[in-house]
Order: sequence, then structure tokens, then C-alpha cells
Amino acid sequence: MTNVYMKDSLKRITAVILLAAATLLVALQCGSIAKKEEAAALLRADASSSCNKMPPDGFFRESVESPKAAVDNKINASENAGIDVKNELTALFTDLYGLVGDVLSGNNVDTGELEVRFKNIFDGLFKLDADTVKTDPTADGVLKNDGFVASAAEVLWNYMDYYDTNRLKKQTESAGVTVKKDIPYISDGNKYHLLDIYYPENAAEKLPVIIDIHGGGLMYAEKEVNRVYASRLAKRGYIVVCINYSLCPDVTYPTQVSDVMASYRWVAENGEAYGFDLDRVFVAGDSAGGQLAFYTAAVNTSDELKSLYGVSDTGLNIKAIGLISGMFDMKNGVNSALLSCYLGYDYKNSPYYPYLQPEEIIDKSDIPPAYIVTSVKDFLHSASDDLDKLLTEKGKEHMYHDWQLTVNRSSGHITSVAYPDLPESAETIDEMLAFFEAHS
Repeated sequence: MTNVYMKDSLKRITAVILLAAATLLVALQCGSIAKKEEAAALLRADASSSCNKMPPDGFFRESVESPKAAVDNKINASENAGIDVKNELTALFTDLYGLVGDVLSGNNVDTGELEVRFKNIFDGLFKLDADTVKTDPTADGVLKNDGFVASAAEVLWNYMDYYDTNRLKKQTESAGVTVKKDIPYISDGNKYHLLDIYYPENAAEKLPVIIDIHGGGLMYAEKEVNRVYASRLAKRGYIVVCINYSLCPDVTYPTQVSDVMASYRWVAENGEAYGFDLDRVFVAGDSAGGQLAFYTAAVNTSDELKSLYGVSDTGLNIKAIGLISGMFDMKNGVNSALLSCYLGYDYKNSPYYPYLQPEEIIDKSDIPPAYIVTSVKDFLHSASDDLDKLLTEKGKEHMYHDWQLTVNRSSGHITSVAYPDLPESAETIDEMLAFFEAHS
């Protein structure tokens, strides 16, 4: 279970290899200057701690197949060109572990401050990536989308893997729901082209469908991460289709769009066999899944965007979309630091770059009615707020719920998906489903 959400590809270099290549000592801003074992102890989860900790094998996962030689080549090539990679890399990963340590400590760190620190770290790593590619004699001028940025992101996804695994251990799927697992929507043997279908038990008629797209920064997780949430939606009388999609940086963003569109096409073509009411199809997505839900709903109604991404018509009529803590703002703030993972180092010259933002595609498509939810404690709060303003300006039908502080806990990022049984989550789910029903 621990590794179910981790990608198989070894293209990404683990944080420990980078740190070993850079220096044997990493300074941590949580009170110690530590070696690998001490860093692991700092972030270790034990029986008495909360699940918001990281076990040592999560941050420091090694493999005999990991391409350490490739890292050494990049560093050596850079040093030959006079670029001081080791010292800069050490400083940037020191800052990264300090940032993670601050988050794990539970200190009340300002979200804006975290965003600035995060962006500074990843901007620095991107510069190192770009410089080392230029000096790598094996690169042949090809701008790849793996490297130091992707490896630093791995630190964050390792934490999320442990966090999600422990969260799900404490949650139970709804009784009275059956699941059909691992159905291919593209028959190519790729696990990222599989989906699961959740049904209310003893369903005797066609039911409305919710296609659920999981989050994870476009780089992490699989369909099972939303299984408890999906079972809650199915219990309410929906068929829920949870999809996998290929993950960056093993692929780039256009492949992800193509994957999601292929899943829509599969749903449209298999309604009769699986009991789908194709007159009542909705899409829900959280975080990065919210971005994909919004974006592919736009592609689904735009000949220009279909042509750009090389996808054909899906035949699916999406009645409404549910966008939970969506990662809509791709070019600013936190997300902009990861654009090299999504579109490659030369991302600004990508043909897809001019079409990433909601405001860049809103007039090229017919966006379905949208339910948008965020909260004051959501680190992507501004993205939902900006989308609400854009849809209002364009006269697009939508509903916006911006949670403030709540009685039992502060509603945060993807709360209704990660913790579907909280009172505020139940209210959010009720509201989203009522919105869907109003647009059936």
C-alpha cells in the first residue's frame, strides 16, 4: 500500500542521491545540522505522532537502478564549465528541508511566506537545471523535463505519499458500495490508463455519472487516493469513475490532457455496458485534478484546443464540473516553479504555453456550469478566487463557496475530498451534488 501511489519510472533522481552528490551534510532549519540519519529522525513518524510526519524510507529511498551516474555527469559537466552546482544545490535543498520542517512542525507559518520560499527554491533549481543542460555533453541540445526541479518535487510527493497512506488507513469506504477495479480506458497495458468504477449496491437502473480526477500536482498519486471520497459519492446514488492518468515528469502536460480526454471517450462509448446515464455526466477534480477537470472540459467543447492537443471529439456531454481547491493558475505563484516539469525546460517556447491559464482559453470554449470550492486556509485559495472573478466577468454560470474558519477545524486544501466526513465536507458535498442535479 505504501508504494501504490509512487511512480515506477526511474527517470526522477531521488533527493538522497542529489544530496549525496552535493554534500554529505544538509543543514535543517528545524534545530539541527544533520546527516542523513539525523534528518530521517527529525521527520520520522512514530506511534505517538500525528500522520503529518515523514518516515526515513520515504525521503531517503534508494535504488540500485537509480541513475546516479547521470547526476554525476551533470555535476561534472557543470563544474567543467565553471558552474558551482554542489554549493548551490546544497543551499537550495537545505532551504527545502527547512521549509518542509516548518510545515511539519505545526508552526503557524504565513501561507504567503511559504509560497515565496517555495518559489525561490524551485526557481533556483530550475536555473541549475537549465545551466547543467547547456553544459551536458550528452544532452545534444535536447531540453528534458527531469532534473533537479523534479527531484526536489519528489521530496514533497514522498511526504504526501506517507501522509495519504496513513490518512486512508484511518478511513473506511462506505458500506453498500461495490467497486469494479482496473478497467483499461486505453488498452495498452499502462497502469496509468486504468479506471475504477464505484456503484451503489443493487442499482437497477441507469445512474448519473461523476468522473473523478485525483490531485497531486500533476506529478503524484493514483486513482485509489480518492477511494473513500468516491464511495461517499456512490452512496448518494451516483456511479463514480475514478481515473488514472500519466504523471509528470515521465510525460508532459499534453499527454495528461490526452489521457483524460481518452477516459471521457471511453465513458461515452461504454454507457450501455456499465449502466451510465449519459444524459447526466459530471466531472469532479481536486487540486491538480481540478485543473484538469476545468481544462479538459474546455478542450471538450473547443475545436481549436482539440486541434492543438491532437485529440478527437469524445462524444461526451459534460453537464457540470466540480472544482475543489483547483490548481488553475499555472503561470504564477507556486505552480509556476514546476512548469519545467510540465512542459520541459524550454516551456516558454512550448506551443501549449500560451493556452495554460483559464483566461487564455475561456473564450475558445463553452465551459459547463462550474461549482468551485476553496477556503481561507487553502494554499491555492487565490486561484479559485481568480477563477470566480473570471467566470463572473464572462457571464459563465457557476457557484463559488469560499470557506472561512470552521468550528471543528480550519477547512483547508481539498478538505471535502481528503476528509469527506467532516461537517464542512458533508455540506460541500451536498452543495456540489445539488448543483449537479440542478444541471441534469
